[in-house]
Amino acid sequence: MIKYLPLLLLSFAVSACSININKPKPKSDTAAHSSPGVYLEKFELANGATLVVSEGRLEPRSIGSITVKLYRDLSVGDFAGAVSIPRDGTILKAMLIENGSDKQKLSITTVTAGSGNYQDSQQICIKGDSITLC
Repeated sequence: MIKYLPLLLLSFAVSACSININKPKPKSDTAAHSSPGVYLEKFELANGATLVVSEGRLEPRSIGSITVKLYRDLSVGDFAGAVSIPRDGTILKAMLIENGSDKQKLSITTVTAGSGNYQDSQQICIKGDSITLC
């Protein structure tokens, strides 16, 4: 029995040193403020520009703002303009309802939080480098 004692102690020592390599890393302070469900989507326009639609990142999901940014070329950050509007609820969907080479129109539908589920729609008009509410 005594001759097996070193082998037994060695097996305990090896098993005590094992680690879980799949353990998730702790989140940083900035990651704790962002919600994984925040709406963010981009739309490629017929004229080559890009629209980026997003809810405010540090805002509550049920109320805040919607920002629509227009980029001449998103890959190099060639920013042209933006519109920011208040929102009551979350973005349900955003879609291009007009996508011509000279004029585009984006529709954003929001739905309120709670049992009412009331929907509201905003339209954004883009003409060249100009972006405005319709």
